[in-house]
Amino acid sequence: METTNNKLFPMMTNPVIEFLKTLEGKHLEGSPSPVTAWLNGRLIDVSHGFAIVEYEVRNEMTNPLGTLQGGIFTTMMDDALGVAVYSLGKDKFYTSVNFTVDYLESAMEGEKVTVQARIAREGNTILNVSVMVKNEAGKTLATGSSNLVGKEVEGFTLPRFRQMK
Repeated sequence: METTNNKLFPMMTNPVIEFLKTLEGKHLEGSPSPVTAWLNGRLIDVSHGFAIVEYEVRNEMTNPLGTLQGGIFTTMMDDALGVAVYSLGKDKFYTSVNFTVDYLESAMEGEKVTVQARIAREGNTILNVSVMVKNEAGKTLATGSSNLVGKEVEGFTLPRFRQMK
């Protein structure tokens, strides 16, 4: 988060954002989350409380109809949401209280989908996040929202990507 650079409001930097900015256009393979590595998303854009991640629908992500399985759809949404939360740079453990998803259209094997996650409200304890999935044509495939509770856990520090200094 950046503020004005004066005596009352000194310039503040967020090392997590600075690091994530170096990953834009790259796959998130060095993530501390094994699920993130398996999904193999590519970070498109990131800023404070905001992330866009692109995923390719692979065969092992589909149901018998050949469309993206609903649980994997939600996992992609949760993954992008996690990047948006991670971008806050807080040493808190955030866990979902709820997650509501509306599936509007399907995605087929081989398609690329982008998931946009935005912190809608950043409270001291609760975060509210909105999520939207679109296909390459820009059609909305799913929308969702989640509330997450943040807890300070003794000894917990923000997980680090392998390549993060």
